[in-house]
Order: sequence, then structure tokens, then C-alpha cells
Amino acid sequence: MLTVPAFVWRGNAFTRAVIVGLATGVFLGLLAWLDSGLWFAALIVLAIMTLFYGVWLGRRMVKFWPGASALTGEQRARVAGVTHWGGRIGDPALAQPVVDFADGMHKAAEQGRPFRWVVPVVLAAGVVAAVWDSVFGSTRDMIASLLYLVLMACELFWWPGRRDRLLANADRAKERALGLIESTREKAE
Repeated sequence: MLTVPAFVWRGNAFTRAVIVGLATGVFLGLLAWLDSGLWFAALIVLAIMTLFYGVWLGRRMVKFWPGASALTGEQRARVAGVTHWGGRIGDPALAQPVVDFADGMHKAAEQGRPFRWVVPVVLAAGVVAAVWDSVFGSTRDMIASLLYLVLMACELFWWPGRRDRLLANADRAKERALGLIESTREKAE
């Protein structure tokens, strides 16, 4: 929910799962190819990660925003974009979906928090691997290890702040949507 760009929400549940699964599979497949130098290792990682990550994240997307299926693709993308940026939806019919999407973002973030302890452990292991590969490995191994190290450092140092900004934006969009719901209700009375 937090890392999925708004344009991905245009597709149905299957399309969304394919897009996020394939993007992840390609990225990790390229890392596997860089690390191993073997094209078939990249293909194996591509196939496995596309399938499993696509199914897993596709199910999470449906779980955290079950009301998405009631909207058109354009409406889903609009709601996701407005919520990610903390904007105003303007359309009273989409105000409740903004509230639901913001709540889903918070639930997704909360489910990930218990596993945050893994990141520093993996980063420490990455430092050891990078040092080992720099001394005893090939240039390709060293580059791969340094790339993994940079990615883990981003996860540890950059992502928490970005996640908090996304959640603050979601809260702002939710607050604005609730205000729109309230003003629409007052006008109807």
C-alpha cells in the first residue's frame, strides 16, 4: 500500500499483482544476475519473485483496501494519488474511499513494524559481506555487495522518514475527505 504508485491502482486486482510482481521480479533478477553472473539464476529469481511477490502483495492490496473493487481504475488511481500526496479529493463520492485507503496505509505500516529489527541485522551482515567481497571476491561481487549495502542503508535510514511523510499525507487527505463528507451531509440536510 505504501510503496505502490498510484498508477498501479488503475488495473484490476490481477493486473496490479502482475505489475508489482513483475517489477520486483525484474529488479531482483537483475541483482541476482549481477551477483552471480549467471543469466539462468536471474531468470529463476525473476520467475519465483514475480509469482510469489505478485500474489502476496496483490492479496495485501485487496486486504487493506477491500473497497477498491467498487471503483473504476481511474477512480482508484485518483484516490491513491490524492492520499499519497495529502491533497483534496474534491469529489464527494470518492471521499470515503480516501478515508478507507488512508486507513489501509496505516494498517499496512503497522503490520510491517514488528519486522523492522531485521533491517539492522541484515545491514550488519551486508557490511561483513561487502568487506569480504572487497578483499576476496571479484569486482562484480564487490559491486553487488555494495549495491545491497546501499539498498539496506536506504531501507534503514531513508525509508522510515519517507514512510512517516506518506502516513502524514494520508492523515491530511483523510482529514480533508472527512471534512468534505461532513459538508456534503450538512448541505443535504
